[in-house]
Amino acid sequence: MSTVTAIFLIVEYLSFLFYDLYKNRSKKTLQLVIRLLAGLTGMSLVVLEILRQGPVEIRYLVLDITAVVEILLLFPCSFEKPGFSLSATLLLEIALVISFVFSLFVPAGNVVFRSERIFYSYIVVLVVFSSYFSIVAAKRFSGIRLFFRNSAVWHNLEDYSRFIYSLIFMGLGMYSLCAVLLPGDAGEVMTFTSLFLFMILYAILYLRDMTGRTYVLNQSTEHKVKEIIKGNLRTSFVDKAEEDKKMNNLYRRVLMYMNEKKPFLDPTFRMEDMAEDLYSNKLYLSRTINLLSGRNFRQFINYHRVQYAISLFKKDPRLKVGEVSMMSGFHSTVSFNMAFKVNTGQTPSDWLRDHAYDRM
Repeated sequence: MSTVTAIFLIVEYLSFLFYDLYKNRSKKTLQLVIRLLAGLTGMSLVVLEILRQGPVEIRYLVLDITAVVEILLLFPCSFEKPGFSLSATLLLEIALVISFVFSLFVPAGNVVFRSERIFYSYIVVLVVFSSYFSIVAAKRFSGIRLFFRNSAVWHNLEDYSRFIYSLIFMGLGMYSLCAVLLPGDAGEVMTFTSLFLFMILYAILYLRDMTGRTYVLNQSTEHKVKEIIKGNLRTSFVDKAEEDKKMNNLYRRVLMYMNEKKPFLDPTFRMEDMAEDLYSNKLYLSRTINLLSGRNFRQFINYHRVQYAISLFKKDPRLKVGEVSMMSGFHSTVSFNMAFKVNTGQTPSDWLRDHAYDRM
């Protein structure tokens, strides 16, 4: 029965690995590397359990998948750099290998648990888990500007979802430890149950990390939040705007005008120019943009300039920052850097470095 369960685990890991590679075969990012490391680590640990002397024990499979689920919890949110998460993942994997080898050569002592390996491994998991999120929290709260970005609402949702999954993870970890300590059939049932729940959590976390969804809110709500943040409300409008069809129609015309004419590429473009081209009152146009995009006119224009700059970088990553700044309608490289960071959370140089894998 234990061997069959181990095979089921391998099938789950392989299924998500193949699905991820198929969906993201053209996106060679560090995020993809972290997800693949999680799946490969899971398979390797299961294979080691099968190859070691004696029958496969469910409690060791639970221990292994606990570590794999933690790797997925270490996955960075959209506003975090993946390098630190990758380092924490590699550190956890090295520690787990050392713990596994240590358990093979060191005789059991007077540890309360049934196996010293479980004790050592859970200590490793707990230390890496608590250390990683302590550092992430310190970074998160050390930069006050992060809370005032346009995307702060979505970032907070990502944080809340990660907190919820972390609580579930810790709860399942405590449950599995109780199962190890409980003798007899009751302990076996609890151990099987904890393994099944960890497999479900692994699937949810893998999909969350791969798709960028939280799986705490429903998909339509997440989509509306992202659309509001982007200032792209062609399908979603605030309640007040829904009562004013004239304002909605004007905003649709503004978006069509921006996408087709690209007037923002002119560094001297003003509100008066837009009002004249759209045959609208300047004050009413300004109010429409403020209400439906959540930005003032200058922020709205800079948002479109930054999006255009990103498209230029993707088409030709050899372009210099100064060149893209001029081509996108900015007066200077300084104003370009400031606007880029406000809208993406990164400077152009940082963005190019983090997205280097996407251009390979």
